[in-house]
Amino acid sequence: MSLFIICQNAFCCDNCNVYLGVTPNDDRNSVSFMYRNRLMMGSYNAYGLQTMLKHAAHGNDPAFWGNVISEHFNTYELRAQFLLKKRWRTSLILPYIHNSQFINGSDRYELNGFGDPIVLQGYQLINPYVEDDEQKAKHRLEIGAGIKLPLGKINLLNHNERPNLDLQPGTGSLDYLGYVKYILKYKNFGATTNLNYKLNTHNAEGYRYGNTTNATLNLFYQTKVDNFTFIPTVGANIEQTNHDFSIEEHFDTGGHVIFGQLGLKVFWKTFSIFGEFQKAVSNKLKGYTQLINKHKLNVGFAYNF
Repeated sequence: MSLFIICQNAFCCDNCNVYLGVTPNDDRNSVSFMYRNRLMMGSYNAYGLQTMLKHAAHGNDPAFWGNVISEHFNTYELRAQFLLKKRWRTSLILPYIHNSQFINGSDRYELNGFGDPIVLQGYQLINPYVEDDEQKAKHRLEIGAGIKLPLGKINLLNHNERPNLDLQPGTGSLDYLGYVKYILKYKNFGATTNLNYKLNTHNAEGYRYGNTTNATLNLFYQTKVDNFTFIPTVGANIEQTNHDFSIEEHFDTGGHVIFGQLGLKVFWKTFSIFGEFQKAVSNKLKGYTQLINKHKLNVGFAYNF
């Protein structure tokens, strides 16, 4: 457990992109459970314009005018990772979604259901586990690609109404992902970087989310107390998305968000737990109707074998 990888991404609502999570003990196979939460808020004037700052263009919804809106995106994920010959990594992700929308603190919509599963295949171009394990300095480079399958529902009703696509468990589109991640570690200190891209396609109703790019940098320190290993992290995550598209390009969607983040991983024998809090420090979103990102929370545990 002398080296680990952090890989994450998500933009705006979690339907727009994918959080790839943490892979503790990443020289082993693993089964893990993760919980993710994202809070978005907006305050609208009587004309439907966002007054807090600026996401999906909700301002044309008359129910928002003159009110404070919050949306909670909750994802529960079962994940499995399999490592072949210390080089090939196959990841399977099955999400269950619970999303809700509130107007002035009162529940308006609440949706539950299985989301779109994800299959990823990675290859480690540079792998320190096939080198001398006593080296003080190590690094790793991994590239990968995958698909998000359109199996989640996009037409669930709540109170006999159909909430917008952001709140639905799925997107209805077959999407493609690619990533590059790199880690450098010297003795107990290190840094991880991740760059990933998601190419979205049109769903059956002709709507397409904007393609997304995510970049993450984390610094970490590794220390051991008895049989426990602790790895605190600090870093930043940038999420950038293009405009959505249906019949025409939606210029009031897209933009970028910067998150500052703090995390902690704890390892004990074949088990590990992790937590990460991400605070939005900058919302630069298009138009004047988008909800703004407030924070994200990611926690989970894993069994490694």
